[in-house]
Amino acid sequence: MAPPVLQGLHHLKLPVSDLDASLLWYQRVLGARRLAHADHLDRSGVRYAVILTIPGVPVQLELRWAPDAAKAMNGYDPVSFAAGTPEDLRAWAAHLDAEGIDHSPITLGGAGHLLIFADPDGTYLRLLELPSGGIESIKMGKGTPEPEGQWVAPRSMQHPRQPAADRAETAP
Repeated sequence: MAPPVLQGLHHLKLPVSDLDASLLWYQRVLGARRLAHADHLDRSGVRYAVILTIPGVPVQLELRWAPDAAKAMNGYDPVSFAAGTPEDLRAWAAHLDAEGIDHSPITLGGAGHLLIFADPDGTYLRLLELPSGGIESIKMGKGTPEPEGQWVAPRSMQHPRQPAADRAETAP
């Protein structure tokens, strides 16, 4: 039996250790706007999550105060944003530089050019080139589709069957 058809993504959720600091960071760096009417409050009125809209992203992002989960996500890249062309990536690199945000160089990976930076908790966010045929047109080759290095292949992103010598080369 075929599963019922989904209607799309409702929202994405990222854990953060400091909700207010992360909210300000996402507003400053990504131009996010908080949907205050969707704030999550506990019974005592303490806000523990916010919902954000990000220009150009059709799905909302929830930032949830969850310090242990945020620590576990350090160095992991759960979200890849479509940034357009390599020229758009250069504009993002200039923006990140102006904001004092450390980032990777623009790198050619298996799916096109990419730029990586980390939020205040060290969760990696990727900006990727969007091919003219869309994501469906990407064909990943066999082998290592991405270059090595601390931004693209941190230890937390390496699969368990990768040879130990390879894992050691990409350790930060």
